[in-house]
Amino acid sequence: MKLYLYSIPSYVLYIFIFFSSLQISAKEKDSNIQSVIHLLDYLSKDYPMAVREGKVIDKAEYAEMQEFSAKIFNLTQKIKLPSRSGQSILSDLNDLKILVRDKASSKKIKDLAEKVKWAIIKTTGYEVAPLNWPDAANGQKLYTQNCVQCHGPKGGGNGTLANGLKPAPANFLNDSLMAGLSPFEAYNTVKLGVEGTAMQAFTELSDKEAWDLAFYVKSLRFQKQEIDSVSLKKIFNQQYGKTSLKDVATLSDNQLIKKLGSNIQGQKKLKALRFFSPSGELSQSSLTVARDYLHQAFSNYKNGNKDEARQKALAAYLEGIEPVEIRLKANDPKFTSQLEQKMMDVRQVIEQGKNSSEVEYKINSALSTIDRAEKMMKDEKLNYWLSFFLAASIMLREGLEAFLIIALILALIRRTPKAKKALPYIHRGWITAILMGVAGWFLSDWIIGISGQNREIMEGMISLVAVIVLAFVGFWLHNYSHSKKWKEFIEKKVGAQLKGEKMIGLAFFSFMVVFREAFESILFLQAIGLETQSGDQSSIGFGVLAAFALIGLLAFLFLKYSKKIPVRQLFRYSSWVITLLAVILIGKGIHAIQEAGWLSVTGLPVSPKIDWLGVYPTLESLISQLVLLGILMMLYYLSNYRNKIQIN
Repeated sequence: MKLYLYSIPSYVLYIFIFFSSLQISAKEKDSNIQSVIHLLDYLSKDYPMAVREGKVIDKAEYAEMQEFSAKIFNLTQKIKLPSRSGQSILSDLNDLKILVRDKASSKKIKDLAEKVKWAIIKTTGYEVAPLNWPDAANGQKLYTQNCVQCHGPKGGGNGTLANGLKPAPANFLNDSLMAGLSPFEAYNTVKLGVEGTAMQAFTELSDKEAWDLAFYVKSLRFQKQEIDSVSLKKIFNQQYGKTSLKDVATLSDNQLIKKLGSNIQGQKKLKALRFFSPSGELSQSSLTVARDYLHQAFSNYKNGNKDEARQKALAAYLEGIEPVEIRLKANDPKFTSQLEQKMMDVRQVIEQGKNSSEVEYKINSALSTIDRAEKMMKDEKLNYWLSFFLAASIMLREGLEAFLIIALILALIRRTPKAKKALPYIHRGWITAILMGVAGWFLSDWIIGISGQNREIMEGMISLVAVIVLAFVGFWLHNYSHSKKWKEFIEKKVGAQLKGEKMIGLAFFSFMVVFREAFESILFLQAIGLETQSGDQSSIGFGVLAAFALIGLLAFLFLKYSKKIPVRQLFRYSSWVITLLAVILIGKGIHAIQEAGWLSVTGLPVSPKIDWLGVYPTLESLISQLVLLGILMMLYYLSNYRNKIQIN
C-alpha cells in the first residue's frame, strides 16, 4: 500500500518530465525551422551583393554566404524531417552549398533556395512570419499593379475582369471572410495561387513583396470604416513590442482579438496593427534587440549551452542588424561592413568552441560597434541658429517679393481712371492667397504627421521638390537682380488686364502672385522643419516673425523712400542663400531616399559626413550636390554674361 502511495507522485513526475521534454524539443525544432527559413531568404536576397557573373565582388559578403549555406544545412539536420522528404531536402541543401562555393548565378541560388524553403514549410507545416514588419505603402502599389483588375480598386471583388470568373474573385471587404483569414494565409495564396481558379501564383514577387501585399490586403476591410489616423498611430506605437510580429502575421483577426481584448479598445488595437508599420525611432529599437540577443548568447555559452548561444548570435544579426542595414549603409557603407564582420566574428568563435573570455571579448567588440551604429542613425539636424537664419531668409525673400509686386500693381493702378473699381479686386486676391497659404501650412503639417512608415520617402521627396523650385527661384532672382525686367513684366500683365477691364483677371493675378510665394514658403519651411531637431522647431517660427518684422520695416521705407531701397542687393543676397539651401536639401533628400532603400548606396574611400550641410559618404549624394552646384554656377555665369552684353 505504501509502495502504491509513493509511486503515484513518481509516475506523475515522470509524465511531467516527459511532456516538458517534448515541449522543449518542439520549441527547439520551431526555432531551427524559423532560422533556416530566414537564412534561406537572406541568402537568396544578399547573394547578388557578393557574387556577380561568377566573380566575388565583396569578400566579406561572400564569406557570409558560405557561412550561412553551411549553417542552413547543419540546422536542417537537427530538425529531424521525415526520411524521404528529409533526404531530398538535405540533398538540395548540399547542392546549394556547392553552388555558393562555385559562385553560381544569382538565379540558380534564388531558385534552389526558394524550392527548399517551400519544401520545408510543406513538410513541417510551419507557419511563417516575416523577419521585418511589412511595408503597407509598397503593398498598396503591388495591389494596384497585380490585383485591381480582378478584386477592384477597394478590394470588393468587382474589378474590370471579375465578370464571368468562376468562382468570383474574393471580396476583401467581407468582414466574416477576412476576419477568419490570417496574413500568413494571404501570403500563401499570393505565393502559391489557388488551383482551379483565376488566382495565379505570383512567383515573380519576392517574399518581402508577398508579405507587403498580404498585410495590405488584410487592411482593406478597415479602410471602409471611419479612420482617425493620428490616434490610431499612437495606439500602434503603444502596442508595438507588446504584440509579436509573428502573432500579427500568423493569427486571424478573430484569433488576434482574443489576445488584444474584444472591447472597443481591443478593436482599435487590431485596426492599428493591421494599418501601420514601425518607423523612425521605433525601427531603431532593432539595435536593442541585437544587444539583447548578444547578451543572451554569452549567457548561454557560459552555461555550456552552445547550440542556444549559436542561435542567439544568429538572431542578433538577422533580427537586430539586418532590418536597419539599408539605413546604416546610406550613412557609411564601410562602417556597415565592419559591423557585419564583428557579428560574423561572434558566430565564428561560438562555432569554434573558443574559451568564454574570447567569446566575451568578441561580443563586447560587437556591442561597442552597435553603439556607434546607433549614434550614426541619429542624424544631426540643422542647429537652432542655422534653421533660424534659413527660415528668416526664405520668408524675407518670399514676403518681400510678394510685397514689391503687390505695391507695384497698386502704384500702376492708382495712375489709371479705373483705380476705384480695380483696387478691391486686387486686395481680395492677395488676402485670399494669404488665407489659403495658412490653411496649406496646417494641411501639409497634417500630411507629414501621418506619413508613418514612409517618413523617409516623404522627407526625401519634399527636399527634392524644394530643390527644383529653389533652383528655379534662385536663378530667377539672380537674373532679375540685374535689371528692372520684373517691373516691366508686371506692367505688361497688369496693363493687359486693365485694358480689357478684366477685374476678375486682376484679382486672379494678385492671388497667384502672392499664393505662389505662400506655396513656396510652405514647401521650403517644411523642408527646413524636417531637417531641424524637434526641440529647435521654434527657431523656424522666430525666423518667420523676424522676417515679417523686417518686411514691415522695409515696406515702410519703400513707401516713404521707394528709390532708396536696395532691391537689387536684396535679391542677389537671397539668390545665394537659396543656393546654399538647395545644396543642403538635395544632399539630405538623396540620403533620405537611400535610407528608405529606394536608391543604391555606393561608398567612398573616405567617409566625409557633415549632417547639417547635407554631406554624406556616398557617391550618389555627393555627385547630386556637385552637379546641382555646377548647374547653378553655370546659370548664374550665363545670366551675368547676358546682362553685360545688354548693358554694352
